[in-house]
Amino acid sequence: MPRLAILILALLCAVPCLAQDEGKSVDALIKDLASEDWATRERATRELIGKGDDARDALRKAVEDDDPEVRVRASNALIEIGEEFAYAVECATGESEHLREHGRAALMNLFRIDDPKVLRELTMQELQPRYRGGYNEGFSVLAPPTIAFARLQALSGIRIVVAEEARENWNNALRQPSATMMVQGSAEQAAFVRDAVQRCLDMALGSVSADEKLVPRPLRIGRSNFLYITRVGSSTGIVRRCGEQLLDDLLKDGEVSVRAAGLLAEGAASDTDAADRIRNQYAKRPELARLMWLAIALGADEETVKCVRARDHADAVALLKCHDWSVMELAARYLECLEPGPRGEVLSPVIESSVDSLELMTALWIARGSTLSEAARGRVGRLVGSKQDLMAAAAARWFTGADDITDAELEAIWQAGEFQPLDSSFFTAALELVQRKDVGDRLVENARKSFAGSFDARVSRHALAAAVLNGRATAADLKVALDKLNAARTSQRLVNQLADLFSGCTTLPQETLDQFKKQLFDSDVAVRRVYMVALLKCDSALQVSIARAAVDERAPKEGEADPPKHYGFARLSLMGVLAGAGDTDALDEIIKAVEGEDAELAKAAGAAYVDAFKGEAVFPALEELNGRANLTNGGVAALEGYMEVCRRAAAIKDRVTFRKAYGIAINMQLLNQNWQQRQELMQLQAGLGSGDKKGNKGKPLPPDPVLKQLIEEVK
Repeated sequence: MPRLAILILALLCAVPCLAQDEGKSVDALIKDLASEDWATRERATRELIGKGDDARDALRKAVEDDDPEVRVRASNALIEIGEEFAYAVECATGESEHLREHGRAALMNLFRIDDPKVLRELTMQELQPRYRGGYNEGFSVLAPPTIAFARLQALSGIRIVVAEEARENWNNALRQPSATMMVQGSAEQAAFVRDAVQRCLDMALGSVSADEKLVPRPLRIGRSNFLYITRVGSSTGIVRRCGEQLLDDLLKDGEVSVRAAGLLAEGAASDTDAADRIRNQYAKRPELARLMWLAIALGADEETVKCVRARDHADAVALLKCHDWSVMELAARYLECLEPGPRGEVLSPVIESSVDSLELMTALWIARGSTLSEAARGRVGRLVGSKQDLMAAAAARWFTGADDITDAELEAIWQAGEFQPLDSSFFTAALELVQRKDVGDRLVENARKSFAGSFDARVSRHALAAAVLNGRATAADLKVALDKLNAARTSQRLVNQLADLFSGCTTLPQETLDQFKKQLFDSDVAVRRVYMVALLKCDSALQVSIARAAVDERAPKEGEADPPKHYGFARLSLMGVLAGAGDTDALDEIIKAVEGEDAELAKAAGAAYVDAFKGEAVFPALEELNGRANLTNGGVAALEGYMEVCRRAAAIKDRVTFRKAYGIAINMQLLNQNWQQRQELMQLQAGLGSGDKKGNKGKPLPPDPVLKQLIEEVK
């Protein structure tokens, strides 16, 4: 027979076989999973996966088959098709051993926790401490253990998971009356946080046996670092054990399940499809609390919010008692899904009666913008006077979202400002409140009385008074503010508030003008600096008028003795204002001082560049100045110019301009030779960055739950 005919015959015979295979039923393919022929088993597995949902029911039955090969292949096929979370949990918590194995395997795949790209130990390179040269990067905490660990997690964004075998000793550590937490570097670096936790645990547990000693092991899930607390002896298979524990914890109830959901969501978040599947499945099965917490941790969408609002909220509110910061944050995200009315209803009982500082503070924080019961609101009004700063701040913050503040409530907040420090969290919250127009209008007389009273730059009331009078100040108010600037010079925050009263000012009484001119030539550089801050807030025409008048009055006259040296520094500062307004003679005087041999005058002239060359123009001007090799003090003047840019940028929280000037100044060799300037620059950087940690942005609770005690005094 010719070869071509043989080939055609073979193909014709094969077609019915292929058609027969393609037409196999699901039941037949399930039977093929038990075939003794490996190729048959492989082909059946592939075809069952290809049938998708049509094969799902049969595969679920096959998961309980007596043949282990059938069970494994059926489970793998279901996972490949995409096992539903609800069914996986049902299997994992069921009585059948075979179903439990399938459920856990499906959950392991859903969260990708067996993938080292999702869950792994941090490498030695990642743990290598990086000292970034910042000023006072570290911090220390002395507080009850629950508060200490809450602060650590809030400040670092690094969560803590305790291994099952370590929980007894961990709870013993938490029962200690106080804990000392010392982070000797940036809280955002896992190595520093690990070392701080290790020292704290060693101190709390004392001399325990080697096997009982607890060790924090830095792991990473998704894009987040966390610490896995284990015993010293439990050193093998850490990642696998942690992943399995997270699954075990998820299948439990209460805070343990919520904590695991938060971390597992980090792993699922790296897979957009998995994240979408979780949200979609929760919309279909809203009764599943575990699924709900996963959906919330992944970022609640419209359907998730709708489902959350339709359920009872008692279990979420109860989580505020748990003291685990990561769990409390998820509970806060849950409560944020509620509308203001229902949120106020569920939080009012907590605010009315709780004496647990962490629970009460978080409830107050979350309740902002919500309507509270009369009893709860009464307690908020009393808590603005709490001795714990953050508690008082949380109470004042609630009023910033309230529409109908009574005179008595407003008076209580104002009175708290009499003793609360200017650098307190309370001041930040109260400042937001008094800057509301409706509130500020009612506090004008209080503000004027505060201005007329005794002065203490350390407390909030003068800064709050200045904020109230901003835009409402009379000539008399401005005169008082100008008088207070001298005493306020030790507090940049208060200086800024007082100086803001002069924003856009076009005219001043002669007495006030004379005071301005006098203080701008004060012998103390700190005094001159704060009055320059106020001057630069005025309308540009008034700035020039005051600067010109001050310079002319202090101009050397023929036959007079040489003026004090500080007159020259003050004059150059004012020449910067005049040069910025287009006075070429003033600019020539600044440049002449830079080119002179007097290093101190050159520094003053360098600072004047900031006003002479405004905005971005100052950078090329300072760069040119620094690059002139023929100038003896060109580098000194340029460095002082960059320092002045940093000072002003830090004062108004202009991080972009600050980083630009800081990046140049910190790399100048001259800065390494002047430790005072270097220290000032580091302090400016630290002040600018405080309260703005990257890991805390968008969090539903305070960036730092700094509390002194766990039990709030009953009020």
